[in-house]
Amino acid sequence: MLRLTTLGSGSAGNSALVESGGTRLLLDAGLSAKQIRLRLEALDVALDSISGVLITHEHIDHAGALAVL
Repeated sequence: MLRLTTLGSGSAGNSALVESGGTRLLLDAGLSAKQIRLRLEALDVALDSISGVLITHEHIDHAGALAVL
């Protein structure tokens, strides 16, 4: 089963969590790294359990936190 959870969407930043089986992907990282971590923790998901990050394109509202993560 595939599960998609939006962490944030809009001009302030975009990010979503995609889960299937034992794999977790972060789709975009446009929120701050702190906000991504806090929003994942609210879902009971540890940042170090993320298998990878998929960036859809290189605008700041989609990739801003990539370097920090």
